[in-house]
Amino acid sequence: IPLAFDLMYKKGIPLSELLEDAHISRMEEGFDRLKRFETNEIDQQRFLASCHELLSGSIRQKNLAADLFAFFQDKPASHFTFETRYPALARSDFFLFTLVDLAVSDEWVAAFLPYWYSLARPILLLDDFKDFTEDLELGEENTIVELGANREAVEKAYALGREDLRLLSTVNSKLAGYMEEFLKETEAYSHIQALIANQ
Repeated sequence: IPLAFDLMYKKGIPLSELLEDAHISRMEEGFDRLKRFETNEIDQQRFLASCHELLSGSIRQKNLAADLFAFFQDKPASHFTFETRYPALARSDFFLFTLVDLAVSDEWVAAFLPYWYSLARPILLLDDFKDFTEDLELGEENTIVELGANREAVEKAYALGREDLRLLSTVNSKLAGYMEEFLKETEAYSHIQALIANQ
């Protein structure tokens, strides 16, 4: 959350809006609903319905809200482009609901999304490299599994992460540098070395 807030601030949202009490409260309640969804306490339909209830009367970015509700019901988005190539890299997009009660324009959202993904996707990739074996066994979403669970998948995943970090470095070079180091450390994981060696 602090990293996302820092990115939003650097891309032009005033701190007074990001830290406004009602916005923070809705965000916290939204994450409580998301946690219940991720732990299977509620299904996706109930989660989305609860988001509708939570945001009722406070949506200011109507096109983003409409697109997110459509996107998470496997319907086409009408205004913005979300991550659709690799489902495992789209699992952080629920966080984008935290933008819909802010006074941001369509142009701002469209320009912000690539930077959002330059932060979110590398974080998810780091998790996917770490949890590859467990995710494979449990059938959980994992980018490396989606890419083929082989040497080419690993190489492509690294390329995706480094491409995103190049964009992130234009906004926060220190963070991008740290994440690049973390990404490099995953090369030493035994299960990743085994994937590379098996082809």
